[in-house]
Amino acid sequence: MLVALQIQEVQRQSDPGVSRFVKAAKTDEVNPGTCISAKLEGNFIGIHNVNGKYYAVNNICPHVGGVLHAGQLENDVIVCPIHQWKFDVKTGRCIWPGKCGIATYPVKVDSGYIFIDINSPSQPIPHNPIRVYHTKPKRRATP
Repeated sequence: MLVALQIQEVQRQSDPGVSRFVKAAKTDEVNPGTCISAKLEGNFIGIHNVNGKYYAVNNICPHVGGVLHAGQLENDVIVCPIHQWKFDVKTGRCIWPGKCGIATYPVKVDSGYIFIDINSPSQPIPHNPIRVYHTKPKRRATP
C-alpha cells in the first residue's frame, strides 16, 4: 500500500494539469529592476522583479537559445543579450520583432519566498538544443 501511495504521489506531481508551486528563491535575492535564473526540475526559468512584483518566464530565447536573464531588464521588458529580441515578462509576448513569445508561469510569494507553478506554463516549452555559433568552419584539405 505504501508503494502505491508513493507512485500516486509521483504521478500527481508530474501531472501537467495540476498546479504545483516550487520554492524558487528568496524575495531579497531579486531586487527591483533585476532578474535571476533558476533551474526547477529541468525547467530554466527567469525570475524578474518589476516594481516589487515578481514574474517568471521561460529563460531561453526562442530565436537562437540566448539566456534571457543575462540580458537587460527595461521596466517590464527583458532584452535577449544575443540579438536584442524583446519580451514582456508579464505576458511573454514578443515586443520585437514580434515573431513569437515565451512561456510565463504563475508566481506566488509567501513568507519571503518566491514560488513558481512549474506545471502551468502559459504555452508549451519547445525543445531548443544548445548551439554553438560564431565558430570558424573546419577547412578542407585542397589537392
